[in-house]
Amino acid sequence: MTINNKRRQLIAGLSALPLSAGLPAWAQDTRKWPTKPVKLLVGFPPGGGADAMARLIATKLTEKWGQSVIVENRTGATGTICSDLVAKSAPDGYTLQLAHINSNTIGPLMVGKGRFDPVNDFTPIKLLGITPQLLAHHPKHKFANVGDLIKYAKANPGKLTFASSGIGSIQHIAGEAFKIQAGVDLLHVPFKGTGEAMAGLLSGDVDMTFSSSGSALPQVKAGKLILLAVCTPKRLPSLPNVPAVSETLPGFDVSTWYGLAGPAKLPKEIVTQINDEVQAILQQPDVIKRFHELDAETGSSTPEQFAKFWVSEIEKYKKLIKEAKIEA
Repeated sequence: MTINNKRRQLIAGLSALPLSAGLPAWAQDTRKWPTKPVKLLVGFPPGGGADAMARLIATKLTEKWGQSVIVENRTGATGTICSDLVAKSAPDGYTLQLAHINSNTIGPLMVGKGRFDPVNDFTPIKLLGITPQLLAHHPKHKFANVGDLIKYAKANPGKLTFASSGIGSIQHIAGEAFKIQAGVDLLHVPFKGTGEAMAGLLSGDVDMTFSSSGSALPQVKAGKLILLAVCTPKRLPSLPNVPAVSETLPGFDVSTWYGLAGPAKLPKEIVTQINDEVQAILQQPDVIKRFHELDAETGSSTPEQFAKFWVSEIEKYKKLIKEAKIEA
């Protein structure tokens, strides 16, 4: 898949900085890290893209370090319970987070507002990948295109429901942004995670969703969902016959990102080590294959580039939330 040039510039990879020579004794000790198991916290239940990404990276890092990297799902409040735990953990490298647009960008602006600072309480380590959001609906509806869906929604205000992984999630925000731009009334149905949201949609209890491609595409290929449009600025090369929402609603652009982060003040030597080693992992053929299955474009950013990208995403969605008057 491709992403727009502005975002590509933000995540464009540069060679990670080498460790400095002549480090003080304390800093030299961090080179021995890790000497015990590392926890990788995920703010979402098993079954979604974040969990899949975390378990893939954890397995590879376990092999690399010779120390277990244990994935722990700390769910709730759109992933912000997990973020709060990480923000308050010791900056020793033994508690990391599978950072996500829900738990680290949108959620902190809504359901987790005030509990922690989404920028200053974290150390960005590496952007892992970005996946597009897809607009899909249950086969009980026969919408020919986005315009057809909008026409139906205007004729039946409040009747169409859309699923999300929780209040303040990227799916929720995408749906609210769609409502504002299209001038329609849709009913939001929040679930506890992407897996539950997808189950609700597949059962027909909910009509539609804005979901990551990794979660939606397998169901589309199995004929259980109908893919109506992609939420990237332009059509995806991998789905050339699927229109973009922006072809009907100009400027519509919603994607999901995944990364690695730790609490604030994480030692630079540990940050650099993880960034370097994960970059090598992302180049392994089986990892590239798995990312392709999740329809994710791998990141190759330095910690500094990831930090810049992170801040830009917070500013983008802060503005959107305010304009759309979205409340948790």
